Amino acid sequence: MCERSIEEKNLLPAESINVALIAYCMYLYEACQNQNDKHSFLCAPDKFLLHYRPFMPPAIHPVDLLRVLRHQRLTPAIVFLTSRRACDEAIGSFEHRQLPIPPTRSAAITDVLDHMIAEYPSIAGHPLIPTVQQYGVAAHHAGHLPSWKIAVEELMRQGCLDAVFATTTLAAGVDFPARTVVMTQSSVRKDRNITELTVNEIQQLAGRGGRRGKDYVGFVVVTPSPYIDLGPIANGLTNHPEPIDSQFVISYPMVLNLLKAHSIDHIQPILEKSFAQFQLNQRADAYETKLDDVETQLEAYGRRDCADWIAQWQSFNLAKKRRSHHRRNTQHDPPEISAQLAFLTPGRAVELSKNHAIVLRQYRSRGQGAPMLTVVRNGGRVIEYPASAVTAVIDEVIDVTEARRFPWCTPQSLNHAIETLEEFPARLRRLPIRVDQDGADNPILTETLKDEFPCPTCPSRPACQKDHPQALKLRQEKHRLTKTIHAMRTELWHRFQQHVEVLQKFGYLTPACQLTSEGDWARLIRINHSLLITELIRMGAFEGITASLLAGVLASIAHDDDRPASFPGRHPGLTSTLGQVRKIAHSLSAYEEPPLLRWDVAAIADRWIAEPALPWNELIRSTTMAEGDVYRLLARTLEYLSQVYGLKATHPGLAGVSRDAMDLMRRDVLQELP
Repeated sequence: MCERSIEEKNLLPAESINVALIAYCMYLYEACQNQNDKHSFLCAPDKFLLHYRPFMPPAIHPVDLLRVLRHQRLTPAIVFLTSRRACDEAIGSFEHRQLPIPPTRSAAITDVLDHMIAEYPSIAGHPLIPTVQQYGVAAHHAGHLPSWKIAVEELMRQGCLDAVFATTTLAAGVDFPARTVVMTQSSVRKDRNITELTVNEIQQLAGRGGRRGKDYVGFVVVTPSPYIDLGPIANGLTNHPEPIDSQFVISYPMVLNLLKAHSIDHIQPILEKSFAQFQLNQRADAYETKLDDVETQLEAYGRRDCADWIAQWQSFNLAKKRRSHHRRNTQHDPPEISAQLAFLTPGRAVELSKNHAIVLRQYRSRGQGAPMLTVVRNGGRVIEYPASAVTAVIDEVIDVTEARRFPWCTPQSLNHAIETLEEFPARLRRLPIRVDQDGADNPILTETLKDEFPCPTCPSRPACQKDHPQALKLRQEKHRLTKTIHAMRTELWHRFQQHVEVLQKFGYLTPACQLTSEGDWARLIRINHSLLITELIRMGAFEGITASLLAGVLASIAHDDDRPASFPGRHPGLTSTLGQVRKIAHSLSAYEEPPLLRWDVAAIADRWIAEPALPWNELIRSTTMAEGDVYRLLARTLEYLSQVYGLKATHPGLAGVSRDAMDLMRRDVLQELP
C-alpha cells in the first residue's frame, strides 16, 4: 500500500454515521493502477468514487458474503437488496451451498420460534423456518406477514441470526439494529419508477449499523452489484439529509370537523400556525428577497412621460403589429394553462408525466397558435411538448442563456441543464399557481386597441425603445414573484376554501358554512376517497348489499397498488356494483382523484367473507399476490368497514352489514394482530 494506510484516513466522513469499513472502497484502492490514483482516492474519496468506475467486480453470492462476514466477525448483518424476489432468492441459495450453523444455535432459534408460534400461530408452517433453523439467516420484506416479520426481529434482537436479507422498507420506522449493514444498491423502485436513493434514505440504511450497548462501532459494507452506483452512495454518506417537508393535506373530513368545532373566521389563524404554512412562508420570504432585487433594478429606469411607460410601449408595439397585418391568430387558452404560461420561462423546472424537465423556450404553434414548450429531459433529450402536458411547475429555476436556433440555448446552458436534471432529488417542491377564473390576464400584456399613441412624437421614445426589452422582463418577473408570494402566503387557506365550495355544492355545508345533517355524519368518514364513499351512501348504492359485496367494494377503494397480478374470478354481482361505483368515481374526478377500483382485488375480500370456512393458505394460493400484501389489503378493508360502522346512528342498516363483514373477516391471521 501507500505511505499511509487506509485506517489512518477517514474515507467517507459522516457526522452522524460511524463508517468503519467500506469494502468496495478497499477493493477500488487495491484496483488503482498507479500511485496518483491511490493518492487522489485517499485525499478525496467522495469525488474519486463519483468518477472512478473502471473496476466493477461481479456481485457477491449471498453465501460467500455471509462466509466473509462471519470470518471478519461482522455478524449479525442486515443485507439490503433491491427487491422482495432478491431477498427470497438469497435465502433459497443457502439450500444449494451448505453453510450450516452449530446445533446449539439451531436449538436456540427453535426455542425462540416456539415462543413466537405460541403467540402467532400463523407462522407455524412458514416455509422459511427450516432455512432459518439450519443456516441462521432470514428474509424480511413487505411481502411477509407482520407476524413473521415480528418473529425475525425477535430472533435478531436475541442474537440468533447471522444475517437478514431485507428491502429498504426495513430502514425506517423499525428498531432493528445490527452490527453490520451491507448495501448492494443505490436505487429503489417507487411507483414503477427506479429512482436513486436520497441522502436521507442512504443515511437511514447506514444508521442501522451498530447495536447500542453491544457494539463500540457500527460497520457499513458497500458491495459490488449491477444495481449500485457509487456516486449516490458517496453523496449520501457525506452530505446532509434533505430537509423535512410537511405532508399536511386539506381533506373533506378535516374541513367538516374543523367547521364543526370552530367558526370559519377562526380557522384561517389555525392553518397559519401549521408547519406546512410555516414552510410556505419561508419559501415566500426567499421570493421577497428576489422581489426586492427586481424592484431595485426597475428603479434604475426612472420615470418617463407616461405614468406606466412599460405598459404603454408594449401596447404601442402590439398595435403596430396589428396594423401591419402581422398579428397572429388569437388563442384563447384555458385558465389553467394561462396561469402556468407566465412561469414557464427558460430555465424553469417542470414535471411531465412524473419525470422532470427544464424549459428551454416557450412559443406558439404555427397552425393553431397553441402554447408549446421546448424542454430538455434526462439523458439530454430535447423534445417539444404542448404546455398542457405540464403536470406541475417546480419551484426551481436555473440560469439558461437563450439562443436563436436549436437547441434554443447555448451549449454551456444545455450541459448545465442536463447536469442539474441528473442531480435533482426524486421529490421536488411544486410551485403553487393560482388560477384566475375570471380570465383576467396580466395587465402588462393586455392589448390596447386605440388608433393613436403619444409614442411616435414623445421625446422619451428613444430611451423607451432602448430600455423596453429589459424593463419588460423585469416587470414580468416582478409580476410572477408577486403572484407566487401571494399564492404561498395564502396557499392552505385557498385550498381550504376550495374544499368548502365543493362541500357546499354537494350539500354538506350551508352557504353560511354550517354543517347540514348530511355533513354531520359525513365528517365521521375520515379515510381516503371520503367524498366517493359518502356520495355512494347518499345515492343508495349500498342499499340491500351483502357483507361480502360491501367488503369487496371497500377493498377496491382502499387498494392503491397497481402491480399487475392475477386474482380470484369475479361474479356478476361484484362486476355490476363496481361498474356503478366506477361511474360515480369518474363523475367526482374533478373534486377527488378516483381510486383504482380493481375487480380482482375486490374479489379477494369478497371471497374471504363469502366463504367463512376458507383457510388462509388456500386464499393465498388462489392469487399471485404476496400474503403480506393480502394481509394489508384486508386490514385496510377492516379500517374502511369500521368507518362505515361508525354511522350506526344515522345509517343503522348499513352499519349492521359493516359489523357482520368485520366479524366474518376477523379470523385466522387477521385475529392475531389488532
